[in-house]
Amino acid sequence: EEEIRKIPELTFFYNLDDEEGLQSSDTDIYINKCSECIPKSSIIPYARNTIRNYFRYKEHMNSSSHSKYCRYLKYWLYRERYKFSVNNHMKSDSWDKCLPCVWKKLKDSHSNSGNICNWNNEKYPKAIINMRAYLDEFCSIKEYLNTKYTLVSDVDRCLYYNKKRNHYIKYILKYMASISGITEFIPSYFTLDENCSFSNFDKTFPEITCQSDCTTCNREPLVAKAEALCSSTESEPEPRTDVPDEIEDEHAISNCSSTGIFLSSTITLLITVLVFFILYRFSPFGSWLYNRLRKQNKSLKNLNDEINGNISEFPLKFIERNDENMRHYIGYEAQ
Repeated sequence: EEEIRKIPELTFFYNLDDEEGLQSSDTDIYINKCSECIPKSSIIPYARNTIRNYFRYKEHMNSSSHSKYCRYLKYWLYRERYKFSVNNHMKSDSWDKCLPCVWKKLKDSHSNSGNICNWNNEKYPKAIINMRAYLDEFCSIKEYLNTKYTLVSDVDRCLYYNKKRNHYIKYILKYMASISGITEFIPSYFTLDENCSFSNFDKTFPEITCQSDCTTCNREPLVAKAEALCSSTESEPEPRTDVPDEIEDEHAISNCSSTGIFLSSTITLLITVLVFFILYRFSPFGSWLYNRLRKQNKSLKNLNDEINGNISEFPLKFIERNDENMRHYIGYEAQ
């Protein structure tokens, strides 16, 4: 876990909340350029954090991974905005006035000398921000492990990758399920780049079969059991109890494959649920299915009301006449 925290872009992301360099005089230069940032107001600490973190982003703005650093900085910004609105709900407009001005001054400070990180100050739902951040984190971990190690043959890191994969899928689904039904969904919400997107789930969340798992299967108990079944005495030669290699191999494979089959079935079920959830919530098919079921429900209700109405209008006399006709009489003959 410590190794993962040292992935450069994740280290950058995890340290955005520290307090180092917040009192630098450089931060005051940008704040003083924006009259919208009222001195000593509750927005000033947020402005200082933003300026300090933008300086950190500038150290990576010309790297090949600049887009990742930009996204992580924006995740932090959106979370800060949500935090400010909760703690200062009576002054929420202070953010909209001050922070965009500070951000513009920061971008103007380096002209066109590096890659620009655009931030639009939109009010995205918190669940979408968290979902994208988790997706980005997983893709960073996956890329790091695949680049540095051969996961198929490195059993420990292969198992660690699959564990992380299941963990992130679980929480991404949790955040997706918490998104309000009235939220407008934009395809870009679920796409970070061509290798990190819900539109290509299998490529983004590949399950790796750890081929070295079977080295942990203990074959000795099988041999020991076979030896125990063959009793021997001092007067008799001890019979051979060697187990053929083919049987040992078959036993080892069956032990490993049962765990693999269970894990594979569980992951397949999760993926299937996710795919159907995405289709129902975010595709035209979901809207069509919802409208069709709603129409069928309405038709059944109307039919039921019509049947109940017809029954209530059925002539009462006809019912009584039928009751009279159905009465049975017992004759009596005097003797």
